[in-house]
Amino acid sequence: MVKPASVPSVPPAVPDPTLLLTAAVSRLAATIGVRLLVIKGIAADQYGLRPAHLSSDVDVLVTHDDYGTLLAELEKRGWRRRAHDPDTDTFPVHSASMFHPEWAADIDVHFRYPGLEFDGEVFGPIWAQRTTMWCGNQPICIPGLVDAIMIGAVHAIRSRFSRRHRVELDFLVGRCSELDVTLLLERADELGALATARPFLERLKPFDAEYDWGEASAEWRLRTEFPEASQRRALLWKQASPRERLAKLRLALFPPTSALVKETTATTLGPVQLAGRYLRRWGRGVRALPKALAVLRASGRRRP
Repeated sequence: MVKPASVPSVPPAVPDPTLLLTAAVSRLAATIGVRLLVIKGIAADQYGLRPAHLSSDVDVLVTHDDYGTLLAELEKRGWRRRAHDPDTDTFPVHSASMFHPEWAADIDVHFRYPGLEFDGEVFGPIWAQRTTMWCGNQPICIPGLVDAIMIGAVHAIRSRFSRRHRVELDFLVGRCSELDVTLLLERADELGALATARPFLERLKPFDAEYDWGEASAEWRLRTEFPEASQRRALLWKQASPRERLAKLRLALFPPTSALVKETTATTLGPVQLAGRYLRRWGRGVRALPKALAVLRASGRRRP
């Protein structure tokens, strides 16, 4: 059921390019028949779930079937996909970041959301509890309050090694301190976020020592226990077969161009630029080596 949001306006903290882009991508999705949810930024601001700050992108969630359709329509309109690291074991794919030279913000198109480990496509249950708000004269669909809280919680927990995201998690805990924790627990269980959102939920009330939180996925544990890519690569390398280890080592040392330009809008590099990027990458690898070796030693002492 679609429910109108309580305040049919957009908080002033969100910059105009993001507002316009939110309306534009929602209008495009409606035009081509794609169901689309705007998540995080504007939804979190609407519910007051994070400290006010300027957003640099618009995050949307669609079904896996609609993912390719929306990306293709955006590309027809001049949007281009930012490169993703080809090492998808270390950097699992859950979205595509689209940029346009005439827009000051990106569009992050998600077909799944890390931390919401629903058995199937999580879009369905979130869509069923959606609400509608207005961005100018364009209606946009956002998650319901509890779902927006779950998205905000797992987002902050996944990146809690960052001070900004620790602050966001503290803010969310304060915002939810008066809510019915039972409701949050039930919805977290429905979305497959009981284990992943545990650091957030445990701060809202004391729980019995025997409470069954379940087990988070290996991908989630890898993301949240090892903040640096070198640590994750080291652990995955140790778990791999001899042939896979060689491939992983080659990919880490001599990745394709997409891994070297993934945070830029470039698609190619000249010989001098390419050599410079490789040298900087190897330098970072040498500096990160002690932590990677520590992960290997620690993993050897753990029980399977």
